[in-house]
Amino acid sequence: MVPVQSISGALVINIGDILEIVTNGKYKSIEHRAVINPDKERISIAAFHGANKSCTIAPLQELLKEGEAWYKVIDAGEYLRGYFAAKLEGRRYLESLKLGI
Repeated sequence: MVPVQSISGALVINIGDILEIVTNGKYKSIEHRAVINPDKERISIAAFHGANKSCTIAPLQELLKEGEAWYKVIDAGEYLRGYFAAKLEGRRYLESLKLGI
């Protein structure tokens, strides 16, 4: 665990697993773990955008180096079912979507 000093008025956005897949690993998602500060109140909102469960999640062709994708192509409905079935066990689900590269 790494303690991080907060910046007053700052908005922190954690990059999600889907963005890591789409960027073929260029941007890394994080394992979000927060410890409650006993002295200050904090608001945390988990948001899942894009209700279209029929879209495809895959690395963008423009970001592939030498055509090597690091992640499987998966439809959004299957991704969400697997994500929530994994019971939020860290990055385990994202790691299961990696190809053997």
